Amino acid sequence: MKLTIEKVIYGGQGLARMPADGEEHGGISVFVPFTLPREIVEATITQQHRGYCVGEAQKIVQRSEFRVAPPCRWFATCGGCQLQQGVYSYQVELKRDMLIESLTRAGVLDLPVISLLVGEPLGYRNRVRLQVHARPEFSIGYRQAKSHRMTAIDGCPIAASLLDQCIGVLHTLGSRGLVPADAQELEMFTTHDQSELFLTMWARLHERGQQNTYKEFFVKLQNEIPQLVGAHVLASEEKFHASRPRVQWGRQQVTYRVAGREYSVSAGSFFQINRTLLDKFVAAVMGDERGELAWDLYAGVGLFSVALADRFQRVIAVESSPAACTDLRHNLRGSQAEYVQATTLDFLRQAVAQRQAAPDLMLLDPPRAGAGVEAAKLLAEIGPRRIVYVSCDPATLGRDLAALIQSGYRLLRLQLVDMFPQTYHMETVAMLER
Repeated sequence: MKLTIEKVIYGGQGLARMPADGEEHGGISVFVPFTLPREIVEATITQQHRGYCVGEAQKIVQRSEFRVAPPCRWFATCGGCQLQQGVYSYQVELKRDMLIESLTRAGVLDLPVISLLVGEPLGYRNRVRLQVHARPEFSIGYRQAKSHRMTAIDGCPIAASLLDQCIGVLHTLGSRGLVPADAQELEMFTTHDQSELFLTMWARLHERGQQNTYKEFFVKLQNEIPQLVGAHVLASEEKFHASRPRVQWGRQQVTYRVAGREYSVSAGSFFQINRTLLDKFVAAVMGDERGELAWDLYAGVGLFSVALADRFQRVIAVESSPAACTDLRHNLRGSQAEYVQATTLDFLRQAVAQRQAAPDLMLLDPPRAGAGVEAAKLLAEIGPRRIVYVSCDPATLGRDLAALIQSGYRLLRLQLVDMFPQTYHMETVAMLER
């Protein structure tokens, strides 16, 4: 059937409507991946759900003027990217539309002009995580969208050049049987200048002797990639970085420089993935903020806390992850900042109970789930004059902004930061004032 794509929604799929010609599903929404607004496509329905369908474009009948050839030959089979079919500048405009729709749907209506911050569209990722199949024939790749199946690759255009090079080396070592047979996943993380590389592997570890096998492999890999400074191995059944490593080799942290400041980032600690935008991103979050007291909630390794310490007489950084707190403590040494190991909710509850004085600035950078309605209410009760909210999900951002606005805050600034080019993901910096 022919469908006309109305828009691209958050998630990266084109939205069309089933022809209202009297059929059972006439008029319902159809989501068609890898399409662009105003395109006409010949599509087949692949999934039917209550209230909507999922389609697959078999042919582009009328192409968008913004359609281009994807830079990656695995695009549309690999689950990593959704927007490579569009000119990069157009991708960013699509994301701005997604952000506006998500916020207005949440009830945030009086929006300021949304400014844009963009970097390099390719080669930007400092971290990639890949599946490993060592048997019967070696292959590595990304999981397909909403699937456990893997798309085998031998390179990645959005990865930093060192990571792309490492993928090729792993292919060579794997074809020679030198990658441990029980390896199942690996993650590579490199620094701002690609001078250091850390490798995490997940594997089925059954025998103590396997530790030597992995250490020997890391030595072989370092012979090919001298930037490899450390690695560790986690058990496959323990998917979270907080799990205790079964094998450790070399250094267990790297040094990452952002905006002239050095950060120690240990294995398992979160760090922003766009190596081309981090300096400008920190500057965008800081703005012109200065004062006596700032709170940095969800502080991580201190990316913003360290910068805040140059501008405020006192900074309190709140983080719950033990691994991140180790880095946070190290990165705050010699500054006017202090850290508290606690969840943000627990910290805010205690601050309200103790009637602590409101900071001049409250900075939040929560995970995808957002701060949450309770946290927003506690923030409003504490009553900082300004709040800077950094979000990686426009839906949860909309929910939390609506709660803060209802509590008396005004939304003064919105900036879309394209930290994830070629995908539908985005970062947003919002500034509120009471």
